[in-house]
Amino acid sequence: MVQPIIKSTYSGAGTFVIQSPQNKEPLNADTENFKPIDFLIGGYGTCMMGTMAKVAEQNGFIFSEARTEIGFEPLADMSWVDTIDIKCFIKNGDYTAEQKQILETAAKNCPIGNSLHPDIEKNIEFLYGVE
Repeated sequence: MVQPIIKSTYSGAGTFVIQSPQNKEPLNADTENFKPIDFLIGGYGTCMMGTMAKVAEQNGFIFSEARTEIGFEPLADMSWVDTIDIKCFIKNGDYTAEQKQILETAAKNCPIGNSLHPDIEKNIEFLYGVE
């Protein structure tokens, strides 16, 4: 059974919001309404976007508004996440091919993603010029 999509939004200037369809309000440093898996999945999205912003700055260009939508599929016994499907929506569509490669490589190498077990399948799609 596919779990609900967790949405993480990077609004620029280091600000993030994590939203779960099971909760009406976004995460605002209040951990009561979020399950641990929501933090993992939402944290993965925010880590990707934060890493992209940092690497863009290091390479002399700006990464601003973006968001991720991440779905995940646990194993049948719910013992661990088997597959993670990520869509990264990047508002600016004017990046060069080289800049896109820099951003995508950064996202694929964020610390949380690198910390996940290598058997977890990660499907990542980058969409530029999309809000």
